[in-house]
Order: sequence, then C-alpha cells, then structure tokens
Amino acid sequence: MSLKFLSNSPILNYFRELGVNLSFFYKVLWKHVFVVEILKLYIDDDYRKKENFFDGFKKRVAEKFGKATNSKQKAIEYVENWSDQFWMHAEYRVKELTEEISAKFTGTAGAKGAIFSGEIKGEDGETLKSTTEVKNKAEKVINEVQAAELVELISIIKRDILDEYQRKYFIVIDDLDKEWVSAQVVYDLIAAMIEVIKEFQIFKGCKIIIALRDNLHQLVFSAQEHRGGQREKYASLYLDLEWDEDSLRSLIDKRIKLLSNNSLNVYSLFEKSHGSAQGGFDYIIERTFMRPRDVISFVNKIIAKANSKSFFEASIVRQAEPEYSLERLHAIEDEWGENYGEIREVWRVFYGIYNGIKVQKFVEDRFADIYVDRKMINGFKGEMLAIFTKWREDEIKYKEFLQGFLFIMFRIGVIGIKKSGMDKVVFFYTKDTFIIPADFTFEAKVFVHKAFYSALKINTKALESSY
Repeated sequence: MSLKFLSNSPILNYFRELGVNLSFFYKVLWKHVFVVEILKLYIDDDYRKKENFFDGFKKRVAEKFGKATNSKQKAIEYVENWSDQFWMHAEYRVKELTEEISAKFTGTAGAKGAIFSGEIKGEDGETLKSTTEVKNKAEKVINEVQAAELVELISIIKRDILDEYQRKYFIVIDDLDKEWVSAQVVYDLIAAMIEVIKEFQIFKGCKIIIALRDNLHQLVFSAQEHRGGQREKYASLYLDLEWDEDSLRSLIDKRIKLLSNNSLNVYSLFEKSHGSAQGGFDYIIERTFMRPRDVISFVNKIIAKANSKSFFEASIVRQAEPEYSLERLHAIEDEWGENYGEIREVWRVFYGIYNGIKVQKFVEDRFADIYVDRKMINGFKGEMLAIFTKWREDEIKYKEFLQGFLFIMFRIGVIGIKKSGMDKVVFFYTKDTFIIPADFTFEAKVFVHKAFYSALKINTKALESSY
C-alpha cells in the first residue's frame, strides 16, 4: 500500500502548516481500512459473491434489532454510501476519505480557492483572520468525518458478525520502513495505526499484528516527532522478537542441510581453531546482533569464499569477515539514518582504538574534526544533532555530551559497556540489561562490537586470542 498522496494533498498540507492535529483523521483512515479488511476476510469464508453482502448486512441488523435505531441506521448508511467503492484497494478508500475532508472543509468554511491565499470565510461570510479560528474550523470538520458511523459499524461487527470465536482472522502489517508514505507524515500515521490496533482488541476473533523495527518505534514515540501517547501505554501489546545462539545455529543448520541435500550440517562445516576451544560458528555468532539476517549474511559470504569446500577452516572465515564487517557498518548507517542523520561521520572516533578502552580516554580531540565543521554537524538529526549543537554552543559540558554520544552508539549496537570490574560486557540486545547515559562514567569501559572489528580497524592486542 502506498499513501504518498497524503503528503501531496493541498488540504492536508494546509492543515499541517496551521498546526492542526491530524491524529483523529489518521485514526479514522485506519479504522476504515481495517473494517473493510476484516469484512473481506469474513466474506471469503461465508459468501460466494461479495455483492450480496450489503443486503445480508442490513437483514442481519434488522433480524437482531428489529427496527434500526438512529445510530444503527447511520452505520447501515455508511456501508451503503461506500458500497460502490467498498471493496476497492485500501489506497483508493483512503484517498476518497481525504477528498471528503477537503470538500467538507471548503464547503462549510467557504474557503474554495481562497484556501491557498490565506483568506477563509466563516459561515456568516466574515473572513476568518485568526489562525485559531481556522484550526477550530478544520478540527471540527475532521472530528465529524464519519466517526460516529464507524464506531457504530465496528460495534455491530463485534457483536453480530465476528461473534463466532472459533473462526480466527489475522491482518499482518510489515515493511513500514519502506517508502509507502513520505517521511513528513510516516510517524504520525504509524502512531495512529498503533492506537487503532489497540482499540481493535475488542474483536475476539480478529488480531492485527504489526512488525515494527526498533528505530521506527523510537521515532514514532519521540516527543520531537510525534504528538502521540507514551510508549509505556502500549507496552502490554508488544512482543519483542528475540533469538538465542541455539535457535540461530538451528536455523543455519537447516539451511545448510537443504543446500547440501542433507550431506552437510553446521557442525561439520565449521572446524575449531587451532589451539582454541572456540568453534567457527561461535566466532560468527559473536559478530552478529543475534539476528538471523546477520548470521545468514556472514555465512553466505563464507560460502562464496569456500570454493565448494565441504568445511570452512579459519582462513576462509577470516577472508569473508572484512566484507561482512563493512556491510554491517553500512547497514547501521541505513537503519538509523532517519533517526540520527549522517552517522558515518562519527566512525572516525572509533578507528583504531584499543578495545576495552576507558571512557575517560575519549578525549575531546577525538571529536575535533566534527566539532569545527558546522556543515558536518548539520548533517546529523534528532538526538545526535542536539547533543553536538548543545556542546558546541556551551549549553552542556563535554562529559554530558560524551555520555549522550556513547549512549547513542550503544543503542544502535556499535559499542557495548562494562560498567565496572564486577560487571560483564553488555550490548543493547543483552537480556535483563538496562543502560542509561549516566552509566558511561569515566571509569566504565567501552567495547566495540566484534561485528565492526575489521571495518573500524580495532586494536585487539589486549584481548585474549580468538578465532
């Protein structure tokens, strides 16, 4: 589904310039989309021809309630009004609702073509000069757009259509990091979607599942980006996807068996290092974020270097590592660029450092090139831009800046932290770990993730010998 026209809509752009809160409108859009998708799933099971649905819907309501009340009549009218376009693609339905908003606003406000010249007239013909007046008029129109009818329709569907708990329906939403809508509105749209998903929990026989990457989750609930609710309100809805070493090993084992017609497995392919108890696959796992995409990428590069060998000795793994390491660093740039901007500029801070370096060794000189280049700083976004700007303009001391910077690097996976001699090294994916910027004291130690040893030329002499 592509909704890029939402960012090109003259009326919505005008509302955004005025600071009109469009959250309610976005929620109406999602409710309409989800209602139709649910009904489409339902009809696939019950009816041969979708055109029979509307007559069946009215009869069902009549049989259940007798004479339809005013609110239920509105729900029926809502379905009837949309009957010609009801089964059209979601993009079409959303566009129709957007155009309806535009028509109602220009009609009730007397705006017509004057909407873009800044002159809007009220119902009495007087020009609305106050931005507040225009915003109130806009929000009144938005709040009236089919909201009551939708609420009643949803209630009818819950009680009288999806009332058989044995029948289960799922709507799955993925690829929200793709370009399905412009960056201008994407976070507000996703936030509205999450709020609607929470409301749609009333349907016992239908579940809406959304796959949301961590960096998107941060942006959606960031106070700077979105006027939505706090993430804590939705914590009960979340299920974090986690993998452990055994599950990743099993995944690769199955893929290798499939590729080799069961003649090879993960244990036979990766020999142990000479003089070391560590297996080759353990070496790979340590250079991942404990995610399938990382492990698959590394193993594929090893296979490409192996020249059809039936085992992967240490030298083959090492040959594949530089390409993998650089790829992972670029992936970090792509994944978090929307949050923090041109973060590739900060890698220079880590080039060639000793691993396990104390925070106090990150002297100000390490940031000198970035500090003096305002153009480089302007390439950052969000928290990264904020901390560099505040430090440069003496709003915060270097220590506070450094703690904020290292915390961002921890959050995106580039570094781990060992808070004291009694603590273990932890990364963002380490279970039962909660790290805050203040944990990066001068005595804490920073460890670059092994995935980036090669790309950042990390000095590992002080570490115990490894694969």
